[in-house]
Amino acid sequence: MQAVNAGAAEMAKYVKLVAKGGKGWIGYWLHPDEPADRAWHLIELDTEFTFWGLVGLTLTEAAAAEQARYQDEPNKRIAFTQLAAELAELGLPLSTQDHDALDDAEYTVDPEELMEELIEAEREKLGLR
Repeated sequence: MQAVNAGAAEMAKYVKLVAKGGKGWIGYWLHPDEPADRAWHLIELDTEFTFWGLVGLTLTEAAAAEQARYQDEPNKRIAFTQLAAELAELGLPLSTQDHDALDDAEYTVDPEELMEELIEAEREKLGLR
């Protein structure tokens, strides 16, 4: 646990959590090796320090994409289009109404892999390897 806590403390430098999500918290991945010419990646974190990438350029887009899974419409693409239209009516237009057009660029530095590396480095430092 000591190694996990140390890894999490180091990871906190790269994650800006801004909202409560279905699995834990939602925020932005701010690792300095990520390209500066694109929006910050959206990320979700649970209480066991598992990370998930979210699609979209904004928190609203990511929330709509996640929520589309839970709509009465079984097709998430149609459900997303419907949610996007409803959000636009409320004055919260998304950059797209097409689920497949949402930003889902790969991470340059994968949060899950980095977390494992940091935990392993701490284990070695503590003589646990």
